Amino acid sequence: MNHIVNISTDRLWPHPENPRKDLGDLTELAESVRKNGIMQNLTIVPLEMVDPNAARQREGKNYTVFIGHRRLAAAKLAGITELPCRIEEGMDKREQVSTMLEENMHRSDLTIYEQAQGFQLMMELGETEASIAEKTGFSKRTIRHRLNIARLDQEELQRKEKDGSFQLSIKDLYELEKVKDIRVRNRILKEASSSRDLVSRAHSAVGEAKREQNARAIGAMLEGLGVGKAPEEAKNELYSGKWKTLKGFELEEDVPKEITLPKEDSPMYYLVSYRQCQENIYAENQGSL
Repeated sequence: MNHIVNISTDRLWPHPENPRKDLGDLTELAESVRKNGIMQNLTIVPLEMVDPNAARQREGKNYTVFIGHRRLAAAKLAGITELPCRIEEGMDKREQVSTMLEENMHRSDLTIYEQAQGFQLMMELGETEASIAEKTGFSKRTIRHRLNIARLDQEELQRKEKDGSFQLSIKDLYELEKVKDIRVRNRILKEASSSRDLVSRAHSAVGEAKREQNARAIGAMLEGLGVGKAPEEAKNELYSGKWKTLKGFELEEDVPKEITLPKEDSPMYYLVSYRQCQENIYAENQGSL
């Protein structure tokens, strides 16, 4: 059945997976509906195709709206009791969600949270990045970004979106995405006081992660050359004259492809100084510097 029929608003229910959670201000649309009626039909499916339990609990034939949520809400606000609807009998849940996303994803009033949740739901229903791109028109790169946003603490993300003084943007979240550790991302999202602070914390975390990664790589290379890790007490003895610096590596620069050790009779050790962003090779000072 796909012809247009009038159905009571009491028998029409919003779709639980509608990506647009906030329908916005309906006052103007309700006034237009009151004066001119519904100019475009809603698209619906039988309620039992979406929620069999709810269908059993309600009397008569009920339906779920998957295109026209704002029109339904505005009609109820305007006191309209019947709406023109096209009934789709053969659409499974995956097709319903896909259609809703196609209808809503390009709307400028969808929040970042809503877009992220929409793409994540499509993936959970068996779609791939390629199929989502084909159906929604978004690039695979954009879809991948949104899916990464869906991995964030969603409650915290919604709080930041609703905080007008925070001014969270999609570009800010792209910067946060550069932090590989999702636990660090969520901590930054929670602790940031503003969008600028979030970006600053993200940049710092990326830099720190790179320095730690470089330190591990250089340390492994040095150990392969027989240079051991310096004893703990060396950290407090570096300026005492007991140790001499033989070679240094800047941790913010790329890791060297190979390391040539200086000639030294005393055993050599390496020590990482994250505060100075360096990894140095030391040897015990046998005489004056």
